[in-house]
Amino acid sequence: MDSLTHICLGACVGELLLHKQLGKKALLWGILAQNLPDIDSMAALFLPADRAFLIHRGITHSLFFAIVVGLLLGWLAIRVHYKTRLSFAALVFFFCFQLLLHDLLDVCNSYGTGLLEPFSNHRFSVNLLYVADPFFTVALLIAAILLIFKGAGNKQRSKWAWSGIIVSALYLCFSLVNKVIVDKKVEESFAASHLQPSRYFTTPAPFNNMLWYVVADCGDVYYTGYRSIWDVRTKPVDFEAYDKNHGLLQPIKNYPAVKNMMEFADEYYTLSLIKNNPYLNVLRFEQVQGWQTKNASFAFSYPLLSGDSNAGVLQKGRLAGWNKHTVKLYIERIAGEPVNSKSTTK
Repeated sequence: MDSLTHICLGACVGELLLHKQLGKKALLWGILAQNLPDIDSMAALFLPADRAFLIHRGITHSLFFAIVVGLLLGWLAIRVHYKTRLSFAALVFFFCFQLLLHDLLDVCNSYGTGLLEPFSNHRFSVNLLYVADPFFTVALLIAAILLIFKGAGNKQRSKWAWSGIIVSALYLCFSLVNKVIVDKKVEESFAASHLQPSRYFTTPAPFNNMLWYVVADCGDVYYTGYRSIWDVRTKPVDFEAYDKNHGLLQPIKNYPAVKNMMEFADEYYTLSLIKNNPYLNVLRFEQVQGWQTKNASFAFSYPLLSGDSNAGVLQKGRLAGWNKHTVKLYIERIAGEPVNSKSTTK
């Protein structure tokens, strides 16, 4: 999830677990612990993007890291707050819990989280939340603001913290229900379209959990589409086909950058040529306004033979072309209404 969400969640959990002993300092410890795993984002400052993508949400997001760093933070905090009655065990539990909560929340996104590193490179993802979902964060944000700016002796503090966490948890449950509904309709659409994918996934479209992005693996072709929970029940998903073009990798398949990007894509990728430069398109990160535009480009596209890419620039494609008009169309698409611009082509 985004840093703001982790900050707010860390503050709320800190309030509930340590406020009686540490006061508002518990908020700071919670915020620190919740955001510490994302220190791996700094790899983008020193390494090629293909390496930085794999490092992010790797070892620092693992159970191993949570336990080891939780012990170290507990050791540090017990020395900083040696005058309190806090036990080392209580502090270790607090920090391990915050770190694990960060990891489990990130598992809800499509990026993939290396929970078992360094013992396994497998990335876990349940595709329940978009990486930045204001509906998930808003209650936590309000609660965190109240906790930070209201007095430490206010008797409502725990209620604010609990309220933020409970509302966000209910939203997560709402997302799970939506995923079950969408998956069922997507499978019905496969049957109606005579598609037999070997595997597929659904994941929320940007900033909500009511419109979902679909990718299906059908041999040499991927099919993509979008489905809102408010779409007419009998309306099938409008799939679009994209050739994998994996043959373009043959001359360069042993290049380190190519291997890294294939691993990062979790095998969900297509290849395309732009000015004779092969680009690897990672399908796990939706299309640029694919919910309204046919043959939309993929938001995450990496030039395999060029060294001028970086993690920040590539991520910007996810929000390309947004303005007041497209936001209006997006809201209409979420609501299940037809979007006239869907017939346009790039």
